[in-house]
Amino acid sequence: MTNQNQKYRGILEVLKNSSCEEIEAFVTSRFHQNLAFFQADYPNLFERLQQPAKEYQLYIGKEGINILNFAQNSFLFPLIDGKSSMIEVHQNCAYNPPINEKWNRIYGTRAEMMNEKFPYSSILVNGILEFAIDNGGVTAYHLPSDFLPSLNLFGLGGGIFLQILAENYTMIHNFFIFEESFDLFRIACFFVDFALLFSKTEHRAGYIFLESMMHRDYINHFFLTRKISTSIVRFELMMYQTPLNQSVRGIVFEMHSQILRGWGTFEDEMRGIVNKLSFPLAPMLLEPKRVNAPICVIANGPSLDFLLPFIKQNQHKMILFSCGTALKPLLKAGITPDFQIEIERHDYLDEVLKAAPLGEIPLLCATVLDKKAKSLAKEIYLFERDGSSAANLNAPRFKVRFTAPLVGNAGASLASYLGSDVILCGLDCGYKKGAKKHAQNSYYEEEEARIPEDAYPVAGNFSEDIYSDALYSLSRTALEEAFRALKPFNILNLNDGAKITGAQAVHYQDFELKPIDKAQEIKNLKSLFKDPLQGDFYTKETQKYFFEILAFKNKIQDSFKVKVESKKSLFIALDKIFEIISKEGQNNPFIGILFGGTLSHFLYAIALASLHLPHNNMQNLWQKAQALYIEGIEAMITYLREVLLSKVEH
Repeated sequence: MTNQNQKYRGILEVLKNSSCEEIEAFVTSRFHQNLAFFQADYPNLFERLQQPAKEYQLYIGKEGINILNFAQNSFLFPLIDGKSSMIEVHQNCAYNPPINEKWNRIYGTRAEMMNEKFPYSSILVNGILEFAIDNGGVTAYHLPSDFLPSLNLFGLGGGIFLQILAENYTMIHNFFIFEESFDLFRIACFFVDFALLFSKTEHRAGYIFLESMMHRDYINHFFLTRKISTSIVRFELMMYQTPLNQSVRGIVFEMHSQILRGWGTFEDEMRGIVNKLSFPLAPMLLEPKRVNAPICVIANGPSLDFLLPFIKQNQHKMILFSCGTALKPLLKAGITPDFQIEIERHDYLDEVLKAAPLGEIPLLCATVLDKKAKSLAKEIYLFERDGSSAANLNAPRFKVRFTAPLVGNAGASLASYLGSDVILCGLDCGYKKGAKKHAQNSYYEEEEARIPEDAYPVAGNFSEDIYSDALYSLSRTALEEAFRALKPFNILNLNDGAKITGAQAVHYQDFELKPIDKAQEIKNLKSLFKDPLQGDFYTKETQKYFFEILAFKNKIQDSFKVKVESKKSLFIALDKIFEIISKEGQNNPFIGILFGGTLSHFLYAIALASLHLPHNNMQNLWQKAQALYIEGIEAMITYLREVLLSKVEH
């Protein structure tokens, strides 16, 4: 419960106009309120809050209110003319975050219309953006004065500013707090009414991280479960800059950047479904087993240039997986890989493979590959690539996980399933200062050696001058998850790129491979690919999906019927619809992935359109969104029905 005095006296009035004794009584009462709150909801915090301070404690004295670092016998906030500046600093931080220079405001992508390649997604996205333009939309963003979006707080410094925000704003959509010292968080409990703070969020959407950010999964979960609202806009405040705070902010930036990528569209997923249905499915990887050979996963990063001699010298001691555009530099170096790995749906991939050329090399590829590219192969082996709608069509018994976002991820994942050991070559997952993005003699020909503007430094495998961006970060994370889950015996990272947790950094000169019976092991590997129709590999009839799609359509349609009047209620409704999409993706990935990307873009566009309207009345926008949803989803379902019920080769 909020302190009764809070109804009449805000935190600033209490702290500015009370005696030391009155302030001590107030903060003691507030601390006990928080103890009761945490005891009921966060028992671990309740226990720790009662332990004695080790480093920091609250100070109330003639100088005013401050935080004492008693290990160094110094105040956290400076004294000015003998008076503490703590209240003034917090008051300044709490002033109007949408325009306050102390806050870092991170907005998502700007309004952008979809082109003719997305005839179904554009019904939704373009329709809602055009509505905003035609109904008084402005260039600047507009937030209501009583509403704050996602808040990311790095250090509370006592938290007085946060209490001011909780008192002055009707809603804080969601927040997370990082405090590097538990003592400092304990001090915040003397000022912040956490019950009030959590009540201002939707569904108690607040996370508190203390002392360590080792669990990246929690950060990821925070952003994933609120993908629309956190993607559109979030406000950051770093109360004080310390190495740990800055490191944590870097991690948050990286994780959030990952969330902004790879949403997909209905059109992309349908391309994969059409590609799958237009080519025979046999032979298919039905059940993975390890062969007695290391697999060298070869991607087209710049490290490949200095690793080609190692690959050529040891090619008889390992199975070679060429990933995507690594094929051309391998062939130029006189190395013929044992398998060419491909996963993309692009309709121009056949031209890339012709130019390399693919020749007699067996193609090991995802079912979503374009028919023209598959038809080039003299020998072909297929697998279902998890994360695509096509792979989940008819519910196969096995899908290869961790295959996104790059083809190198697919190669490394397959190697982790099938090889005794995994050797990474050219899989840099980052930019090296002074190096180009790809190896020489590749499909990309001449490139500049430059670091992209949105790149940030990351730990290097060997060097300290390695940078990453959202795509490479996603790729590295997927590799780490694959190695952790699939557990090949040894994983060797030979690249001068990003450090990959779970892979051993080793120079190729420092180890020697054992001889293998390579011909036999390749034969063993190929034997794992069999006719799926003979092994009951697919377990669900296509027709059943239409009933499930109708239920999914109606569930979201009902969510669009809720009353939405303001931007606050709009953001709440959008997050709830996204939650339905997420659950569908978990329970029925064929449907969730097929429609989820386009619907996520639509929800984002609705939120974006709302921010460009210079008023808080969202009723007309919401009604238009409902009408567009019905039009768009029915058009998508009609096209899906035509494809699935047409006579295609299966």
